Amino acid sequence: MKIALDAMGGDLAPKATVEGAVLAARDFGIEVVLVGDGEILARELADHDAANLPIRIEHAPEVVLMDDSPLESVLSKPRSSIHVGLDLVKRGDASAFVSAGNSGAVMTASMMILGNLANVDRPAIASLVPTSEGFGLLIDAGANTDVKPINLVQFAVMGSVYWRHVRNVSRPRVGILSNGEEASKGTEITRAAASMLGQMATYVHYVGYVEGRDINRAKVDIVVTDGFNGNVALKTMEGFASFMLGNLREMFGSSTRTRLAYLLMRKNLNAMRERLDPSEYGGAPLLGVSGVSIIAHGSSNPRAIRNAIRAAANEQLVHRVNPEILEILGKIQPDVPIKPQGKGFRALFSKMRDRLQRRDKEGEAIRRETHPGTEAHQADGNREPASEQGTERSADELKIEHAKYESTHSSSHSDTGASPQNGVATADKKHVSGELRTADESKEGDDSPDRPKDHS
Repeated sequence: MKIALDAMGGDLAPKATVEGAVLAARDFGIEVVLVGDGEILARELADHDAANLPIRIEHAPEVVLMDDSPLESVLSKPRSSIHVGLDLVKRGDASAFVSAGNSGAVMTASMMILGNLANVDRPAIASLVPTSEGFGLLIDAGANTDVKPINLVQFAVMGSVYWRHVRNVSRPRVGILSNGEEASKGTEITRAAASMLGQMATYVHYVGYVEGRDINRAKVDIVVTDGFNGNVALKTMEGFASFMLGNLREMFGSSTRTRLAYLLMRKNLNAMRERLDPSEYGGAPLLGVSGVSIIAHGSSNPRAIRNAIRAAANEQLVHRVNPEILEILGKIQPDVPIKPQGKGFRALFSKMRDRLQRRDKEGEAIRRETHPGTEAHQADGNREPASEQGTERSADELKIEHAKYESTHSSSHSDTGASPQNGVATADKKHVSGELRTADESKEGDDSPDRPKDHS
């Protein structure tokens, strides 16, 4: 298993990322490709005893900063560590990609380079949360601030498949986050999604609404929500865990008697700390893209990077999760309005992806003309950067197209359900019918212009 690591991404990079890669290679025997500035990474790696470890460096001269625009970073920095790392996964030179860098850029680049799975409208971040029975899954934890009912249904399917294979739970319980347990509570979107999930008992074990207080009580295994509420809930839990652990440290260090009490309780307290510490379970997968992309916390320390690499190298995640998601979503087709072909943010992404691929081919042709005999050099993973003139021209064209799209469609966002937000598509709040139909019952949906395509 070979994992591509964005060694330049994160608040503590590259020191923490390189050290985390060394720990993962040493502790788990995982092969790691450090993606980033080759000279900087070589210096960092020289500080560790890594001569006999399965670690190599893939040079990427550009870096996506934490405050960079996600969309701009993909268009203007084609040789960034995020872009190059995802390219390795796309080409099959790595099994998965891990980054603690700009999460919006990682999501946008994953969608544009890897593409969405067929029938997946929106990828979602699936984050582990501590519960009274161990761990649960919160999906979406921040990728989509606004959603449609069909998005919540797809999140439930993806989360169920992930939990079944990665956590070995045969029939995980699924609930939708709401402001009450009664079926009449929630919003039009959550009620429509609940109605749809109620008809999918074969594929999803939906048990109803759950409240915020139920997330850590293990009432369900998978909590489904939109990315806005999911991220707020996740950050609230992380903040309270940090607050509580800080208070415990202060209390047990206040006197000789409390220090002695700590010694008696140290084992149990350490176990609790590990369950509450996000660095212990590394990163969260972006489910719904055609490949494995793991998003780690921006402040990840070496241990968090180590554990994120371990999560990315899970055999079930790499080989079993996406095929089953494809299978289930291929059987279930929601009765949703069809947008005209060639419209919507997904269509814009598709055009951008085509442009990026065309630019790469043009850059390859230019390198062959100006530097004959470089193919063998490129085969070793040390490709020359593309012609600056060609890169800038393509990036400018894409920016113009994006601006033109915004100008043309800004008045119709509420109808098309597409709005660029932090580089990730967002949806309208239009009510969608809760009826479902199978693929056999309706062939018309298979040929609909709005049906998401498999970009892999």
